[in-house]
Amino acid sequence: MFFDNNNLTVKKLIVLYIFKNIDIPLTKNQIINITLENNLIDYFTLQECITELEVSNLISIIESNQKPSYILTKSGQQTIDVFEERIDTNSKDLVRKYISENKEKIKKETEILSNFYEKSENEYIVNLKVIENQITIIDLTLSVVSAKQAKLISEKWKNMAHKVYGDLISSLIN
Repeated sequence: MFFDNNNLTVKKLIVLYIFKNIDIPLTKNQIINITLENNLIDYFTLQECITELEVSNLISIIESNQKPSYILTKSGQQTIDVFEERIDTNSKDLVRKYISENKEKIKKETEILSNFYEKSENEYIVNLKVIENQITIIDLTLSVVSAKQAKLISEKWKNMAHKVYGDLISSLIN
């Protein structure tokens, strides 16, 4: 079977280009979404790219908000700075456009966290967090009486976390 190493190299450069332009840690699922939604790299080739970039120390895994996430290393930054021109203009445009339209949503996914679990028959524990720059800004744990309430709170937290935090701080200060 013939493998086009040059093609694989360009695909790895595209992954590095994504990191250079988004400049925030990304989970593997976020990398997959960016590349697949823009038809840049197929799933299996992307897995190979991520593995090879990690082994080559061009990206590294960090624990970001309790999730393994990838970041661009200094070597990765230097590599993409030198070889960026090997990526076709269309691919670069797709990446930049996607990031400009979705960066806040992606950032929100990694900064605003919520989960819940059943503690007993009529008690559910909901944990809500906001994390910015690896610092927990708020970590709130609530006890509610139903899974329905727990789910609703978790869902609303994703859109209202900053408002709730602001209101809480305001209430405590004033």
